[in-house]
Parts: sequence; C-alpha cells; structure tokens
Amino acid sequence: MDLQLAGKRALVTGSSEGIGNGIARMLAAEGVEVVINGRNADKVASAVETIIADGGKAVAAVGDLSSDDGATQVCNRLGSIDILINNTGGASESSAQHWLDVEPEIWGQTYSKNVLAAVRMIRACVPAMIEQQWGRIINIGSAAGNQPLAFGPDYGAAKGAILNLTSSLAKALAGQGVTANTVSPGTVLTPAVENWVTKMQEQLGWGDIPFEQAERKVSEQLAPNLSGRIGRVEEIAHIVCMLASPGAGYVTGANIRVDGGQVMSIN
Repeated sequence: MDLQLAGKRALVTGSSEGIGNGIARMLAAEGVEVVINGRNADKVASAVETIIADGGKAVAAVGDLSSDDGATQVCNRLGSIDILINNTGGASESSAQHWLDVEPEIWGQTYSKNVLAAVRMIRACVPAMIEQQWGRIINIGSAAGNQPLAFGPDYGAAKGAILNLTSSLAKALAGQGVTANTVSPGTVLTPAVENWVTKMQEQLGWGDIPFEQAERKVSEQLAPNLSGRIGRVEEIAHIVCMLASPGAGYVTGANIRVDGGQVMSIN
C-alpha cells in the first residue's frame, strides 16, 4: 500500500536504535527522507549508513534533547520538517526499583528526557508546519501512561504527561492542517527492554531460565496482555507510518494503543 509519503521529510528523535530506529527505517522505505537523532555519534552514523545502504535517504543530527543546548544543536541541523516523531526518552535505572527508592532527582531527569525533549522539538518544528498548512506530530507514549506499574513510577508519570500535552497541542493546532497524536506501545522487544527483563528476572527470583520463558512471564505477571507476548518494533512502526500519512488527516488528538491488550480499558 502506497502511503503517499514519498518526498516528505521526518525527524525521528532517539532513532539510532530501538523503536525509533524501526520507525525511521520503515518511513525511509516509504520514500521519506529521515533525520536520525541520538546522543551517540557512532550509533547515529551507523543507522544513517544502514538506511542509505537499503536505498533510503537519511541524514544525521546528533544531540541530547534532554537539555536546551543539545536541542539547539539538533535544531541547527534540521531544515524543513514535515513529520516529527518524538520518540526519545525512555525509562531510567528506576525501571526495576521500588517506588520509594526513586529519588526526586531521577523524576526530574525522566521528565526532562521524555516530556521536555518533546516540547523542545515541537516548538522548533511546528511553526514551519503551520506556515505550509501541513504537518504530522506523533509522540511516542507508553501503556504505562494509562496503566502504570508499581516499578518505575517516574516513567509512567512522564508518559501520562505526554498524553496530556498531545491532546492540548491538537486543540491548539485545530484547523491548520497539522495533526498531533500519541502512539502508546506496550512492552516491546528492544535492547533496553531485554535488559529490563533480565533485571526483573534476577530481582523476582525466576532463576536462570531462557529469555523466551522470561518473556512469557513478563506477559503474564508484570505487564499482562491479551496477546501473551512482548511486542515487536515493526508493529509500532506500522501504526506510526499510517498516522504520518496524508490519509490520516482526520485523526488528531488521539491515543493509539499498540499494546497487545495490556491496558484493560475501553480506550
């Protein structure tokens, strides 16, 4: 299916690996020129080279979006952006810590790299979208934003804020051809999640079991879902590409859950 994305330009933050990288690669396969962002210059360069080797278009924009200086560094490399995917962020070491063990400093760091990083990029990219009367903003949330776990309370709170700011932004952009939506993954198999599963395996005393068994236990005990498994990066990327397309112009202010049924609510 042709999503009519050829010729568009997208910034995918935090796209040197993980979910962001999967999104960038799928957008590139649809003919989008993608700006790869990350803090590690070598990883960013490798991601750019992989997309180009596969026949796509990609450029690098290295910078840490959790600080004003890092965001400015990225913005200076951007140029015009049609599609903004705010994916950077993630959990901290608190993801396997008890609620009361998470220091206030960590709460602030998690908020900055998830919420403020998105705000910085929205402020940088949206004015040009408004001027051209077309744009797509897709913020990557989490099932934890709707249904937080006992572990990693700072992360769930930050992702809850992402849902709130997206809804507010969609209203602020009403009638200007620019949409704003959230995609909220459940537990998705990335290197970071694989590391988290290993930590929880040790903390909960599951023993030295194969990762496949640990994955099932996560899907049954820690983040239960109706699919009985951990999701895959490509399953998130498909939904993001759809929302980024011209055909999704009537979808805005929405939270699209891609969580295998992890969040037990009507929506």
